[in-house]
Amino acid sequence: MVVVYLDELKDEASVKAILPELENVVIEATTAIRNKRRKIATAELQVRQVIRKCAVNRWKEAEQKLNSMLVSLENARAEDTLNLWQA
Repeated sequence: MVVVYLDELKDEASVKAILPELENVVIEATTAIRNKRRKIATAELQVRQVIRKCAVNRWKEAEQKLNSMLVSLENARAEDTLNLWQA
């Protein structure tokens, strides 16, 4: 798990530096077998916090990449919910 400290994100370059780590967290959450909903929620929280930091500072390029990660998490959550009701 990656711990993101918002006070360490001083510029868009620092956000871009943590993007690969956040991407790995998103991949692990969306492909999890156990505790999938918890992992998705944790990853979604981290991504949303960084998106808000980007929005406040108008870092558009990093924000676009984070938004695509968020869409992936939302799709995984919807799929998990659908599978829960079909089981």
